[in-house]
Amino acid sequence: MHVLVTGGGGMVGRAMAATAPPDLRATFAASADGDLRDADACRRLFERVQPTHVVHLAARVGGVLENTRRVADFFRDNLLINVHVLEAARQAGVERVVSLLSSCVYPDGAPLPLRERDLHAGEPHPSNFGYAYAKRMLEVQSRAYAQQYGLNCVCIIPNNLYGPHDNFDLETGHVIPAMIRKIHAAAAQGATAVLWGDGAPLREFTYAPDLGRALWWAVRSYDGSPLNVGTAEEISIRQAAETICRLLSYDPTKLVWDTSRPSGQHRKPTDTSRFRELSGLPMTPFAAGAAATVKWYLEHFPHVRGMT
Repeated sequence: MHVLVTGGGGMVGRAMAATAPPDLRATFAASADGDLRDADACRRLFERVQPTHVVHLAARVGGVLENTRRVADFFRDNLLINVHVLEAARQAGVERVVSLLSSCVYPDGAPLPLRERDLHAGEPHPSNFGYAYAKRMLEVQSRAYAQQYGLNCVCIIPNNLYGPHDNFDLETGHVIPAMIRKIHAAAAQGATAVLWGDGAPLREFTYAPDLGRALWWAVRSYDGSPLNVGTAEEISIRQAAETICRLLSYDPTKLVWDTSRPSGQHRKPTDTSRFRELSGLPMTPFAAGAAATVKWYLEHFPHVRGMT
């Protein structure tokens, strides 16, 4: 088995590299190895690597602000990447493609917890509809290629991710790395850390190495319809911030919540029961995962993604 991991230079790709089974051969392809928006470049990558299996992680990603500002760019770039990767996999005779979606593909206002059967049951949230629809089309393309060409395609839907090698850019990063950077800076400067919203929304935060192990399990063992993957632990944004404050020796009472900024949907839990039953894999509690992530950040600061 030779596994090609697209997007291998990102957080999840690095997590897969750190958790790779010793008996598997894997090639981790980053953006420097080929622009997957270009069909010829994508085809050349597959010809060079000659994989038997693919884990497709490559995507243009960003936070709410970036998704809103560049909604068409996110739709176009992700659509092109996905179309080219699956077509190149088909032409190369790949045995299985495991593709990573996102929980944002679910309809805005879908029944909670979010279940896989509701994936296409309404429009996604308007804040990132371009990215969400491109990811939904990856699931549609996967089904179409399975039906017409017999390509074994699996789609994995993680909930909110964080961990080492995350993007700590304050405009394009997600909530956990942004909070780590802001609170770390405030602690160093003796200043106030200003966070968006009121801190009340509840989220499930999955530690990226846990997803790495889940993807290796899927490469070997999962055949079937889209599958929610991740922790079932639900905590508030405020609780997450206070945990990070303790890890960075910052007084959480000094946090200021800017309620003029959006807080986001109050809850959007995913039903990960099928994954837990099928895989039996444990999930890292947020307190432990946050501690490992903050430790990594401090060891690598300021040479972290989004700051250099």
